[in-house]
Amino acid sequence: MSVNAAEASVNESRVYLVDVPGHQKYRLDRDSYLPMARGIVFVVDSIRIAETIRPAAELLYDILANGKVQAHETPLLLLCNKQDDPAALSNARVQALLEDEIDRLRTTRQAGLDSLRTAHLAGASGASGGAAAAGDEDDLAADERSSDFLGYEGKKFSFEHLPNSVQVSESSLVLGHDVGGLEHIERWISDTVNS
Repeated sequence: MSVNAAEASVNESRVYLVDVPGHQKYRLDRDSYLPMARGIVFVVDSIRIAETIRPAAELLYDILANGKVQAHETPLLLLCNKQDDPAALSNARVQALLEDEIDRLRTTRQAGLDSLRTAHLAGASGASGGAAAAGDEDDLAADERSSDFLGYEGKKFSFEHLPNSVQVSESSLVLGHDVGGLEHIERWISDTVNS
């Protein structure tokens, strides 16, 4: 597993494609490419998604909460792969699982930020001037992290609540199966790059 990048022709458009594995050790690589991305294809294994939902949702959350992705409203294609297998979950079920898990993540992350703020305020009440200056930096960092909240407060998370266009699609990249294949992925990439 490694990062793969290449220039390619997709439906007569020249594009630079980068494939970054989802493993945590590639986080810095992923984060370095996100500011330049015109579109993101997030591939999930439709067979194993139920058992890998937490890390998949955490990765997707981190991508969608990225400041540059939000600022550019970078479109995302959620690609539910391996749809040729009878054990594969439908793309509607995959979407529902991810939305539910992102909703839980959003709640726990917000609770963590709230407890940090409470601890910071309690510690700052007796702090000296130098400590208050450091606390101001902590406040800025907390404010930046709090902008990571996805969707609408008080409402269950839905991809529809994001400023980014999120399209959910299915595919099977096994030869001889006509479930999505590459054509709709190529069309999405071409449409995204040319918009």
